[in-house]
Parts: sequence; C-alpha cells; structure tokens
Amino acid sequence: MGATLGGVIVYYIVFLIVAYFVGSVIGSPADALALILGLIAWLAVFRAAFHTSWLGAISIVFVAWLILLVLDFLLISIFHVPFPKFYPF
Repeated sequence: MGATLGGVIVYYIVFLIVAYFVGSVIGSPADALALILGLIAWLAVFRAAFHTSWLGAISIVFVAWLILLVLDFLLISIFHVPFPKFYPF
C-alpha cells in the first residue's frame, strides 16, 4: 500500500510542479507534458518499490486503473457516488 500511496503522491507533486512552472512559460500544452512526466514518475516509484522492469510497472499501473474503473462504475451504479476524477482518461 505504501508503494501505491507513494506513487500517487509523487504523481501529483510532479504534475503540479510541471503544470505550474512550465505552464507559465508555454501555456496549456504544459498540462499534457505534466501528465506524461507524472505518469513516468509514478511508474518509477512502482518500479523501485516492486523491483520490477518498466513493463512490469506499466502492467501494475494498468491493473490498478482497471480495478479503479470497475470500482468507480460499481459505486456509481449502486450508490450514485463516483470517485473523484483523478485518473487521466
């Protein structure tokens, strides 16, 4: 759980820093760059925490997003309460 929490925290820190500082220079395209760099940082945390390759980290993140989407759809259909939209798609 620490790797998952750490990955999300690193993602948000990288995303906010890049979006804020690069966004003041190049404008709205900085959000796409911040998203990409944030995801790479998240993958790096998973790679280091689970001692896996980049492909293994990508598969861990993919499975985590898939579980998040299923839980989100279940919560919406049962309780009409969604998760906050923090995932990038």
